[in-house]
Amino acid sequence: MGQKAKRGSISVSTFEGSIRLRWRYNGKRYSMNAGPDTTKQHITARKIIFLIERDIAYDEFDHTLDKYRLKPKAPSKPTMTFVESFEHWVRNYRQMDCEVNIDYNSLRNTLRKWGRVDASNILGKLNNEKYNPSTYNRKLGLLKLFTRWLVKQKIWSVDPLEDVMKRKTIKTAKSKRIPFTPQEITAILEAIRNNTFSRKGNRYPHSHYYPFIFFLFKTGVRPAEAVGLRVSSVDFEGKLIIIKEVMARALSSTNSKARIRKGTKNNKIRKLPLTDDLNEVLKPVVIGKGPDDLVFQSFSGDAVDDRMFLRRVFRPVLKALGIENRDLYCCRHTFGSRCIDSGMDPVLTSFLMGNSPVTALRNYTHQLRIPKDLPVI
Repeated sequence: MGQKAKRGSISVSTFEGSIRLRWRYNGKRYSMNAGPDTTKQHITARKIIFLIERDIAYDEFDHTLDKYRLKPKAPSKPTMTFVESFEHWVRNYRQMDCEVNIDYNSLRNTLRKWGRVDASNILGKLNNEKYNPSTYNRKLGLLKLFTRWLVKQKIWSVDPLEDVMKRKTIKTAKSKRIPFTPQEITAILEAIRNNTFSRKGNRYPHSHYYPFIFFLFKTGVRPAEAVGLRVSSVDFEGKLIIIKEVMARALSSTNSKARIRKGTKNNKIRKLPLTDDLNEVLKPVVIGKGPDDLVFQSFSGDAVDDRMFLRRVFRPVLKALGIENRDLYCCRHTFGSRCIDSGMDPVLTSFLMGNSPVTALRNYTHQLRIPKDLPVI
């Protein structure tokens, strides 16, 4: 049932489950739907009526009625926290994963620790961290990319990191990356192959890992590339070794079973020659294995845990031989330095190592043999 309106006012009635408003103005009849026939909607209808009557009184009436029609509210976009925005940016714009990539994972953990972050305090929070210049510059670089994106998305109006400069770093030789001499390489390989420093009766003799360490010294591949090498990547007939993937450590665990198979560091596929000495070392360890099996395996048949190998085999052998402590990556530096030192073209060296020529020259020109003379003037 409708309400009979006074002359010249707006009538309210119900039609097919909806509230209908009807009135006349300047000799013309108007009608409009004010929403479903509910108690709550009748309150809204009264507000519409008030607005129409006010506009008529002040000669501001909208003949199109658009001003009085119900406009559905646009659904509000759920707001993300600063950390959630960072994860969204990493996943969708950087095409990376905070659960896998160590730099993004570390920065996300830092952002979580900082709590509330905005344009006014992000620089102060970064500068308050006790980072060395290298770590500071790495985090600053990622944050600058992120804050630039925040401005582009109009989430922030200004970029507080735009003009922030990197900190100066002092280039020093990393003692753990100093290449081994040829004599040291021979001593290490002989000690591991002959179990020289492996305890008698040990169920896990050092010699089990001789093919693995020989391969690192001989090819200069990254440890994760050697760990992830499959039998199918060794072409004995074509005398080639294909380096195309790695078995990377998971961020949540260093266990060999938790490793993640993915492409090489720069996603380059490279081929290395299968030399006679490599052929002699590798053939025995692939007997009885399938194409997808790992060439180098632990005693339990899993992937080699290079950290455990470093701790339990490599470093004890170095110590026993009186050789300065190094990390396993030094085998790669040794290979690169020996290539450059022997006169091999930097471009070819970089190809074998999966680096750019600039990187090869910058990192591997250690010059194992210092010249006895200088050019004559």
